[in-house]
Amino acid sequence: MTKYTKAHAKKDLPKRKSSDNKTIGGKCLIIAGSKSMWGAAVLSATAAARVGAGYVYLAPLESGFPVVKHPDFLLHKSTNKLTDYSAIAIGPGGRNKEALARRLKNLRSFKNVVVDAEALNALASMNIRLPSTWILTPHEGELSRLINISSKSIQKDRLKYLKVAQQKFGCIVLLKGHKSLIADNKRIYEIQSGNPALAKAGTGDVLTGIIAGLLSQGVVSTKAACLGAYLHGCIADQWVKENDVLSLMASDLVCEIPSTIRKVRRKKA
Repeated sequence: MTKYTKAHAKKDLPKRKSSDNKTIGGKCLIIAGSKSMWGAAVLSATAAARVGAGYVYLAPLESGFPVVKHPDFLLHKSTNKLTDYSAIAIGPGGRNKEALARRLKNLRSFKNVVVDAEALNALASMNIRLPSTWILTPHEGELSRLINISSKSIQKDRLKYLKVAQQKFGCIVLLKGHKSLIADNKRIYEIQSGNPALAKAGTGDVLTGIIAGLLSQGVVSTKAACLGAYLHGCIADQWVKENDVLSLMASDLVCEIPSTIRKVRRKKA
């Protein structure tokens, strides 16, 4: 098992030249959000932009998204081809498993996809193999549904059942929780950041957006999953140095992304 540390994160962070423009950041599509859960879509899309995606498109899963209130994002139109995008995230704030299952099937030819939240629950009933570059981001309850193993069993041996999920779906699996674990078809990584401040609704939506934003810039899938999880945990670690562990909100994570990236990128380890 490889322990993923600040040194790894610093090396994996995307870089910019003075001549670069927004096309370098790529186009990131967030398929997320439904009535009463628009916040999940906003959190994911904002996180993708904060980590450097050049364009962030939002494809709400239901009509009625308040576009005017969120001018940083472009609304996805059905005329856009999937090949226009560098990375796609699907699931945050979704409610309709059947609709999400259809979208997942349509995405199977696409390389860079992050699957989270209700899209994971839709995937659990599909029983399909996925491209090796896809990233699943379950917590223990979602992993339980994906592999039909009780959450209690998973809690007792997270590593074992992470491997089961990776072998079943054939892609990268990020098991969230204390010392988040990531498996691809070659290695296991343990993220050396994070704390219980992250145990709150919406934080997973932010993680999904971070990873998708990194993918859109050309960070390869396993590194994007590891770097995203590390940054996510690092924000929480910085938070508890100045605030109580109970107080972190998902929106705080998004706000702290810029300063956390700066700290990781600094020359001094």
